[in-house]
Amino acid sequence: MLSAVAIALLYIGILVLVALAALKPARSPIYLSPEALGAKTEDVEFESDGRVLKGWWVLHDSPRAVAILMHGYVMNRSENSALAAALNRKGFACLLFDSRGSGKSDGSRVGMGWLERTDVVAACRFAQERLSDVPRVLIGASMGAAAAAFALAETPDCADALVLDSSYHSLARATLGWWRFVGGSAACVGLGPVVLVAGPFAGFNPFKVNVGRALASIKKPVLILHGRKDNLAAPFHAERNYRSATMDGSKNVRIIWFDEAGHVEARWTRPEEYVSQIEQFLVDMDVVKPAP
Repeated sequence: MLSAVAIALLYIGILVLVALAALKPARSPIYLSPEALGAKTEDVEFESDGRVLKGWWVLHDSPRAVAILMHGYVMNRSENSALAAALNRKGFACLLFDSRGSGKSDGSRVGMGWLERTDVVAACRFAQERLSDVPRVLIGASMGAAAAAFALAETPDCADALVLDSSYHSLARATLGWWRFVGGSAACVGLGPVVLVAGPFAGFNPFKVNVGRALASIKKPVLILHGRKDNLAAPFHAERNYRSATMDGSKNVRIIWFDEAGHVEARWTRPEEYVSQIEQFLVDMDVVKPAP
């Protein structure tokens, strides 16, 4: 009996340690910038909940819009450098930044997209101060996509359109995909219960974090990009997000599938098509004017 209790306590202790590690992952280094890819770039910073967030402003003399780019879990603004450079060539100014607890920004933990929603709103305000007379477009990858959806749902005036790349639908279900991704079925079974103990350390209830509910309330144009071979946020996440976004019969929602792409891979494997799909969607929805 005592040995069973000891084993149970040890297992719970392991789950707690894994939860803490997941909420405070190692910071990945800055490895690429839009400047390195030929886009004129300026170092910037702004505050979110008292935290200083570091970023890059990609300049354009006469921008069609400002693209505000959010990175994924355990990543930083470098993840969006190539996309920013490509959008800049299409006539967009861009804001890339490290969300809390990532890159060079302040913060001791990440919030899996939920806490980062306030970082996104702060970024939108910063972009509005820099360029008040052009549309703002939120483009997020994975965790950053979820953060963008939560931000726009809570603060509808912060942006004029939303692009979700490889977003999860339910955070609780997404954690299972993460464990399967890093360690296969055994890790999924063994570490799946981490989400049950993570709430007190995260500061929110993971089971209530749902991108679909956010999308159901958003009235702005929404583009969903997802890989058919995504084994982290499986395709059903995108399907459910699309259904949620179109519950009211909205015609300003579009989903684009990349058949051979995995998680956030299409921007690397099909870059021209990826950027063209974003640009065409924004033109079709009258968010931006066609390129001259």
